[in-house]
Amino acid sequence: MNTRPTQPKRPFGVYAIIALLLLRVLSISLDLERIRQGLTPLTLPDLDNSSSLVVVIAITIAAILAVCIGLFLLKRWAWIAVMILIGINLLYGIVYYLNGGQPFVSLLLDVISVFYLNQSTVQAAFERRPAPPEVTA
Repeated sequence: MNTRPTQPKRPFGVYAIIALLLLRVLSISLDLERIRQGLTPLTLPDLDNSSSLVVVIAITIAAILAVCIGLFLLKRWAWIAVMILIGINLLYGIVYYLNGGQPFVSLLLDVISVFYLNQSTVQAAFERRPAPPEVTA
């Protein structure tokens, strides 16, 4: 008799969200290169202090990678964290757009991510599950 707990199946939407978050890391990295070349960033805040920018980028990338790992492991906190992260990014993107910026790629990634996060199969994968009953021999 197999007493090993079964691993829950990840819906396609979870992989899509992880891929979209990794695309965000790529866009942040490309933006960092734009800043290094003296160009205006497209998705990051245009901070005059380069040390502040490095801290913002490091925290952002670390948070995104931690959330990706949590999503892959189907942790409920990761679903909540990515919703908060995307909400903040959407708000920032809208404010940035209203101030003359062009964060279209970032906004598109966020809208697609919200679409996948709200699919019923994805939400079901992150529901709180009761602990499996202990097997006594």
